[in-house]
Amino acid sequence: MGLPTMVSAAEVGKPNLSVYAPDNEVQPGTENSINLKIKNDAELKAGSNSQMLTANGVTVELEDTGPFEVKSGETPVGPIQDGQMVEVPQRIEVPDDVEPGKYEVTVRVRYSHWNRISSMERKTETKKYDVTLVVPDEPRFDVDTVKSDVEPGASGEAMLEITNTGTERANETRATIAGGTGITVDGATAEAPAEEAIGDLEPGESTTTTVDVTLAESLSAGEKPIEVGFTYRDTAGIEREAPAEITTLTPGPEQTFSIDTLEDTLSVGYEGEITGEIANDGPRPIDDAVLIVEPMSESLYIEDTRYALPALEAGETATFRYPTDVSGQADPGPRQLRFSVEYTGPSGEATLSDGPMSERVVVDERQDEFSITDDGVTVQQGKTSEFALTITNEREQTLSNIDARLYADSPLSTNNDEAFVPELEPGESTKITFDVSAESAAATETHPVELDFEYETESGESKLSDVYQHPIDVVPAESDGGGGGFMGSLVTVMIGLTIAGLGGVAWWRRT
Repeated sequence: MGLPTMVSAAEVGKPNLSVYAPDNEVQPGTENSINLKIKNDAELKAGSNSQMLTANGVTVELEDTGPFEVKSGETPVGPIQDGQMVEVPQRIEVPDDVEPGKYEVTVRVRYSHWNRISSMERKTETKKYDVTLVVPDEPRFDVDTVKSDVEPGASGEAMLEITNTGTERANETRATIAGGTGITVDGATAEAPAEEAIGDLEPGESTTTTVDVTLAESLSAGEKPIEVGFTYRDTAGIEREAPAEITTLTPGPEQTFSIDTLEDTLSVGYEGEITGEIANDGPRPIDDAVLIVEPMSESLYIEDTRYALPALEAGETATFRYPTDVSGQADPGPRQLRFSVEYTGPSGEATLSDGPMSERVVVDERQDEFSITDDGVTVQQGKTSEFALTITNEREQTLSNIDARLYADSPLSTNNDEAFVPELEPGESTKITFDVSAESAAATETHPVELDFEYETESGESKLSDVYQHPIDVVPAESDGGGGGFMGSLVTVMIGLTIAGLGGVAWWRRT
C-alpha cells in the first residue's frame, strides 16, 4: 500500500476493532469450529482520510481458552476497512467431561495502522478481547464399542450400548446407524441409514439395542468405524439433533482349520486312498462342516470330494479318508492337493469357508497287486503234476473275491486252471493249486505259464490284474528199470500178447 496523501496534522483517526462469537455453543467430546466475527468501527476525530481508519495485517489467535484446547494457530486475516466485518474460523477441542456452563475465551488481535498526530508513521497494536463460549445444558450420548462375534462373510447380531452422558433428559430418542465400508446394518445403505428407537433416557442412564450386521467377505481384521447419530425431544418437547458419535465394530475372529497329518497309499494305475486328520483351530465349535479336496493333477481322480466332518469343539480333530484312483498313464512323483472347509456361520444363515490349504501326496511307481512264489514246479514229459503257488497281497488294502486263472500253451496244458481266495488283507499270503501236463515230446527246459487275477477292492470295484508269467520246468520221463522205459514195456507187452495168441491157436488146433 502506498503512503497516504499529505494532509493537515489536525487529521486524527484510527481503527476500532471488536470481536464477537455469535454462534458460541460447543459440544463436549468433539473438535468444534468457532466462527469469530471481527468488526472495524473506526474513530475519525478530524479530517476524512480513510487510510488511517484501516486495520492492516490483521492476525487472530486464541490465547487463554480455559478448559478447551486450541487446534488453530495464529491466523492471518488481512486488512479490515472501516465498517467492514470479517469472519475468522478457529478450531478448539472440547473435553468430553467438561461441565455445562459459560466459559470466557481470550482472543488476541494484532494489526497496524497509519498514525498522523505528529508525523507520518505506521503503528502496530496488539489487543485482547474476551468472547463467551457455552457448553449447553442438554442430553449427550456415548456409544460403547459395538460387541459382535460376526466374522467377515457372515451375518449376525451386534449390540450397541448407549448412554446419556448429558445433564438433561432425552425423550423419544432415535439412533441412526451407518456402517462403514463392508458393513451393512439392518440391510440399510449409506443413503438410508438404519434407524433404531431408543426411547427416553435420563442423565446417566444406559440402554442397549441389537442390530443385524452383515460383513463383507473381503473385510480385513481390526476395528471398523460405525457412525451413530441421535435425534430427541428436549424437556420442552422441541425436536433436536445431537452430534453423531463414531464408535467401532471389531469383526469376530475367523474360524480356521488345519491339516495335522496326511498319508497316502497311491501308486500308478491303482486305487489307493488319502487319509489324514483335520483340526478345528477355533474359536467356535462347529457341527456341520464339510471338508473339500481338489486334486491339482488330472492323473488323480477322487469320485466324492466332499467329506462330512463330525461335530468338532475348538481344538478337536477328526480323521478323513478319500478313496483315490491313479491313472495308469501317470508318472510317479509328488502331487498337489488343495483342501478347504465349508461351514455355517454363527447366525446359521451364511455358508463360510476356510482355505485353501495346500498339501502334497506322492504317487509311487506301479506295483503289482500280488507277488507269487513256489518251491519249484516241475512236470515230466508225458505226465501231469499238481503244484501250489503262494500269493501275497502287496496292496495297502484288503482284496476280496480273488479269482485266479492259469493259462498254458503247447507243449503244456492244464485241466485245473482256476483257484479262488475269499479275501486277503494287506501283506497276507495263501496257497492256490493248479495242475499242468507236458506233452511226451516237450522239450526238457523251462516253459512259461500265465496267470491273472480278478478281484474286488475295498470300495467294491471289480478289477482285473495284469498278466503274470511263471516258470514250469519240464524234465525227462522216468524209466521203469531195465525195460527200456516206455518203449521197453510196450515191447514186453507185445511179446506177451503174441505168445498168448500163438498158445491160443495151438489150443484151438488141438481141439
